[in-house]
Amino acid sequence: MDIIETFRSGDTVIEEGAKGTSAYVILSGTAKVFKRAGTREIMIATLGNGEVFGEMGLIEDRPRSASVRAVSDLKVRVIDREQFNKLLKQKPSTLIPIMKNLFERLRQAGDMLAERESMPYGEAKDVMEYEIIMEGQTREAKQVLDNRKLLITKFPFLIGRYVAHDPDDDVLYHNDLAIIEEKPYVISRHHLSINKEVGLLWVLDRGSAFGVIVNGREIGGTSGVSRALLDKDENQVIIGPATSRYIFLLRKNII
Repeated sequence: MDIIETFRSGDTVIEEGAKGTSAYVILSGTAKVFKRAGTREIMIATLGNGEVFGEMGLIEDRPRSASVRAVSDLKVRVIDREQFNKLLKQKPSTLIPIMKNLFERLRQAGDMLAERESMPYGEAKDVMEYEIIMEGQTREAKQVLDNRKLLITKFPFLIGRYVAHDPDDDVLYHNDLAIIEEKPYVISRHHLSINKEVGLLWVLDRGSAFGVIVNGREIGGTSGVSRALLDKDENQVIIGPATSRYIFLLRKNII
Protein backbone atom coordinates (compact mmCIF):
# COMPACT_ATOMS: atom_id res chain seq x y z
CA MET A 1 0.00 0.00 0.00
CA ASP A 2 1.31 3.45 -0.92
CA ILE A 3 2.34 5.72 1.93
CA ILE A 4 1.44 9.31 1.04
CA GLU A 5 2.48 12.28 3.18
CA THR A 6 1.73 15.97 2.80
CA PHE A 7 3.69 18.98 4.01
CA ARG A 8 2.89 22.67 4.13
CA SER A 9 5.16 25.30 2.65
CA GLY A 10 8.09 25.80 5.02
CA ASP A 11 7.84 22.36 6.65
CA THR A 12 11.05 20.35 7.01
CA VAL A 13 10.81 16.91 5.40
CA ILE A 14 14.37 15.72 6.04
CA GLU A 15 16.80 17.20 8.56
CA GLU A 16 20.54 17.13 7.83
CA GLY A 17 22.28 14.79 10.28
CA ALA A 18 19.15 12.86 11.20
CA LYS A 19 18.77 9.13 10.63
CA GLY A 20 16.38 7.95 7.94
CA THR A 21 15.89 4.96 5.64
CA SER A 22 13.11 6.19 3.34
CA ALA A 23 13.07 7.74 -0.12
CA TYR A 24 10.49 10.29 -1.25
CA VAL A 25 8.93 10.75 -4.69
CA ILE A 26 7.30 14.15 -5.25
CA LEU A 27 3.70 13.84 -6.45
CA SER A 28 2.98 17.58 -6.41
CA GLY A 29 4.68 20.74 -5.22
CA THR A 30 8.29 21.87 -4.90
CA ALA A 31 11.04 21.13 -2.38
CA LYS A 32 14.39 22.74 -1.62
CA VAL A 33 17.48 20.67 -0.84
CA PHE A 34 20.11 22.54 1.16
CA LYS A 35 23.05 22.21 3.53
CA ARG A 36 23.82 24.36 6.54
CA ALA A 37 27.07 26.29 6.88
CA GLY A 38 26.96 27.99 10.25
CA THR A 39 23.91 30.24 10.20
CA ARG A 40 23.63 30.15 6.39
CA GLU A 41 21.74 27.76 4.17
CA ILE A 42 23.44 26.73 0.93
CA MET A 43 20.95 25.54 -1.65
CA ILE A 44 21.88 22.37 -3.53
CA ALA A 45 18.79 21.69 -5.61
CA THR A 46 15.17 22.60 -6.21
CA LEU A 47 12.99 19.58 -6.98
CA GLY A 48 9.53 19.24 -8.51
CA ASN A 49 6.94 16.72 -9.70
CA GLY A 50 8.26 13.20 -10.25
CA GLU A 51 11.65 13.89 -8.70
CA VAL A 52 13.19 11.97 -5.83
CA PHE A 53 15.09 12.77 -2.66
CA GLY A 54 16.39 10.78 0.29
CA GLU A 55 17.12 7.75 -1.88
CA MET A 56 20.54 7.13 -0.32
CA GLY A 57 18.71 6.15 2.88
CA LEU A 58 17.56 2.99 1.11
CA ILE A 59 21.11 1.68 0.76
CA GLU A 60 23.07 3.11 3.71
CA ASP A 61 22.61 3.86 7.41
CA ARG A 62 24.51 7.14 7.50
CA PRO A 63 22.91 10.37 8.73
CA ARG A 64 21.13 12.46 6.09
CA SER A 65 23.67 14.51 4.14
CA ALA A 66 21.33 17.47 3.51
CA SER A 67 18.03 18.96 4.61
CA VAL A 68 14.87 19.13 2.51
CA ARG A 69 12.16 21.74 3.03
CA ALA A 70 8.82 22.20 1.28
CA VAL A 71 8.82 25.37 -0.83
CA SER A 72 5.12 25.01 -1.57
CA ASP A 73 2.44 22.63 -0.33
CA LEU A 74 4.04 19.27 -0.98
CA LYS A 75 2.69 15.76 -1.50
CA VAL A 76 5.14 12.84 -1.57
CA ARG A 77 5.10 9.06 -1.85
CA VAL A 78 7.25 7.54 0.90
CA ILE A 79 9.14 4.32 0.15
CA ASP A 80 10.96 2.64 3.02
CA ARG A 81 13.42 -0.26 2.74
CA GLU A 82 10.82 -2.93 3.35
CA GLN A 83 8.53 -1.56 0.66
CA PHE A 84 11.49 -1.03 -1.68
CA ASN A 85 12.45 -4.70 -1.44
CA LYS A 86 8.85 -5.80 -2.04
CA LEU A 87 8.46 -3.54 -5.07
CA LEU A 88 11.80 -4.68 -6.45
CA LYS A 89 10.43 -8.23 -6.59
CA GLN A 90 6.78 -7.57 -7.40
CA LYS A 91 6.61 -4.31 -9.38
CA PRO A 92 10.09 -3.05 -10.26
CA SER A 93 8.82 -0.52 -12.83
CA THR A 94 7.54 1.68 -9.98
CA LEU A 95 11.13 2.10 -8.76
CA ILE A 96 12.44 3.53 -12.04
CA PRO A 97 12.47 7.19 -10.80
CA ILE A 98 14.44 6.17 -7.71
CA MET A 99 16.93 4.08 -9.69
CA LYS A 100 17.49 6.91 -12.20
CA ASN A 101 18.21 9.34 -9.39
CA LEU A 102 20.42 6.91 -7.51
CA PHE A 103 22.64 6.06 -10.48
CA GLU A 104 22.99 9.74 -11.46
CA ARG A 105 23.99 10.68 -7.92
CA LEU A 106 26.51 7.86 -7.63
CA ARG A 107 28.07 8.73 -10.98
CA GLN A 108 28.40 12.40 -10.11
CA ALA A 109 29.74 11.57 -6.64
CA GLY A 110 32.46 9.50 -8.29
CA ASP A 111 33.39 12.41 -10.56
CA MET A 112 33.51 14.78 -7.61
CA LEU A 113 35.80 12.52 -5.60
CA ALA A 114 38.13 12.09 -8.57
CA GLU A 115 38.62 15.86 -8.88
CA ARG A 116 38.14 16.96 -5.28
CA GLU A 117 41.62 18.43 -4.84
CA SER A 118 41.12 20.82 -7.75
CA MET A 119 37.70 22.13 -6.63
CA PRO A 120 37.91 25.60 -5.09
CA TYR A 121 35.28 25.06 -2.40
CA GLY A 122 36.98 27.69 -0.30
CA GLU A 123 35.42 30.29 -2.57
CA ALA A 124 31.93 29.27 -1.46
CA LYS A 125 31.97 31.13 1.86
CA ASP A 126 30.64 34.39 0.38
CA VAL A 127 28.57 33.06 -2.52
CA MET A 128 25.07 34.24 -3.30
CA GLU A 129 22.09 32.08 -4.20
CA TYR A 130 21.70 31.83 -7.98
CA GLU A 131 19.38 30.70 -10.69
CA ILE A 132 20.40 30.36 -14.34
CA ILE A 133 19.03 32.06 -17.43
CA MET A 134 19.86 30.00 -20.53
CA GLU A 135 19.85 31.70 -23.93
CA GLY A 136 20.74 30.47 -27.43
CA GLN A 137 23.58 32.21 -29.28
CA THR A 138 23.21 30.45 -32.63
CA ARG A 139 20.20 29.70 -34.81
CA GLU A 140 20.25 26.04 -33.81
CA ALA A 141 20.54 26.86 -30.11
CA LYS A 142 17.73 29.39 -30.30
CA GLN A 143 15.50 26.79 -31.98
CA VAL A 144 16.15 24.38 -29.10
CA LEU A 145 14.68 26.98 -26.72
CA ASP A 146 11.90 28.07 -29.12
CA ASN A 147 13.59 31.48 -29.39
CA ARG A 148 13.02 32.10 -25.69
CA LYS A 149 15.17 32.44 -22.61
CA LEU A 150 14.96 29.46 -20.25
CA LEU A 151 14.95 30.05 -16.50
CA ILE A 152 16.64 27.19 -14.63
CA THR A 153 15.88 26.91 -10.92
CA LYS A 154 16.15 23.10 -10.58
CA PHE A 155 19.55 21.54 -9.99
CA PRO A 156 20.93 19.28 -11.25
CA PHE A 157 19.48 20.23 -14.64
CA LEU A 158 20.08 17.40 -17.13
CA ILE A 159 20.62 18.00 -20.86
CA GLY A 160 20.95 15.46 -23.67
CA ARG A 161 19.76 14.38 -27.10
CA TYR A 162 16.10 13.61 -27.58
CA VAL A 163 15.52 9.91 -28.13
CA ALA A 164 12.11 8.56 -29.18
CA HIS A 165 11.93 5.30 -27.28
CA ASP A 166 9.82 2.97 -25.25
CA PRO A 167 10.55 3.74 -21.56
CA ASP A 168 11.01 0.01 -20.97
CA ASP A 169 13.91 -0.04 -23.45
CA ASP A 170 16.03 2.45 -21.51
CA VAL A 171 14.61 3.03 -18.04
CA LEU A 172 17.52 5.28 -17.04
CA TYR A 173 17.00 7.79 -19.86
CA HIS A 174 16.00 11.19 -18.49
CA ASN A 175 16.67 14.80 -19.44
CA ASP A 176 15.18 18.09 -18.32
CA LEU A 177 16.10 19.55 -21.72
CA ALA A 178 16.02 17.03 -24.58
CA ILE A 179 17.54 18.41 -27.80
CA ILE A 180 16.23 17.13 -31.13
CA GLU A 181 19.16 16.52 -33.47
CA GLU A 182 19.63 14.78 -36.81
CA LYS A 183 22.64 12.67 -37.76
CA PRO A 184 25.58 13.04 -37.58
CA TYR A 185 25.07 13.53 -33.85
CA VAL A 186 27.29 15.74 -31.70
CA ILE A 187 24.97 15.57 -28.68
CA SER A 188 24.87 12.38 -26.61
CA ARG A 189 21.65 11.13 -25.05
CA HIS A 190 23.17 11.79 -21.60
CA HIS A 191 25.41 14.77 -22.33
CA LEU A 192 25.76 17.27 -19.49
CA SER A 193 24.22 18.65 -16.35
CA ILE A 194 24.20 22.00 -14.57
CA ASN A 195 24.79 21.45 -10.86
CA LYS A 196 24.84 23.49 -7.69
CA GLU A 197 27.36 22.19 -5.16
CA VAL A 198 28.17 23.97 -1.90
CA GLY A 199 26.80 27.19 -3.38
CA LEU A 200 28.85 27.02 -6.58
CA LEU A 201 27.49 26.41 -10.08
CA TRP A 202 29.13 23.79 -12.28
CA VAL A 203 28.74 22.18 -15.69
CA LEU A 204 29.35 18.42 -15.54
CA ASP A 205 29.90 16.16 -18.52
CA ARG A 206 27.80 13.00 -18.15
CA GLY A 207 30.01 10.76 -20.27
CA SER A 208 29.35 12.33 -23.68
CA ALA A 209 31.21 11.36 -26.83
CA PHE A 210 32.31 14.88 -27.84
CA GLY A 211 32.40 16.73 -24.54
CA VAL A 212 31.44 20.28 -23.64
CA ILE A 213 33.31 23.58 -23.94
CA VAL A 214 32.73 25.97 -21.03
CA ASN A 215 34.21 29.46 -21.41
CA GLY A 216 36.77 28.03 -23.83
CA ARG A 217 37.72 25.11 -21.59
CA GLU A 218 36.94 21.57 -22.79
CA ILE A 219 35.50 19.03 -20.39
CA GLY A 220 34.46 15.44 -21.07
CA GLY A 221 35.30 13.72 -24.34
CA THR A 222 39.02 12.97 -24.32
CA SER A 223 39.96 15.86 -21.99
CA GLY A 224 40.20 13.78 -18.81
CA VAL A 225 38.27 16.49 -16.93
CA SER A 226 34.58 16.08 -16.15
CA ARG A 227 33.53 19.46 -14.74
CA ALA A 228 33.98 23.21 -15.10
CA LEU A 229 33.03 26.00 -12.72
CA LEU A 230 30.65 28.68 -13.99
CA ASP A 231 32.87 31.44 -12.62
CA LYS A 232 31.56 34.39 -14.65
CA ASP A 233 28.28 36.29 -14.63
CA GLU A 234 27.84 35.22 -18.27
CA ASN A 235 29.24 31.84 -19.35
CA GLN A 236 29.42 30.41 -22.86
CA VAL A 237 28.67 26.70 -23.17
CA ILE A 238 29.19 24.77 -26.41
CA ILE A 239 27.51 21.37 -26.36
CA GLY A 240 29.78 19.11 -28.40
CA PRO A 241 33.07 19.93 -30.14
CA ALA A 242 34.31 23.40 -31.12
CA THR A 243 32.54 23.03 -34.49
CA SER A 244 29.14 22.47 -32.84
CA ARG A 245 26.35 24.92 -33.58
CA TYR A 246 24.73 24.33 -30.19
CA ILE A 247 26.15 27.35 -28.40
CA PHE A 248 24.41 28.77 -25.36
CA LEU A 249 24.89 31.60 -22.88
CA LEU A 250 24.33 30.76 -19.20
CA ARG A 251 23.71 33.91 -17.19
CA LYS A 252 23.83 33.69 -13.39
CA ASN A 253 20.99 35.55 -11.77
CA ILE A 254 21.07 36.36 -8.03
CA ILE A 255 17.91 35.21 -6.27
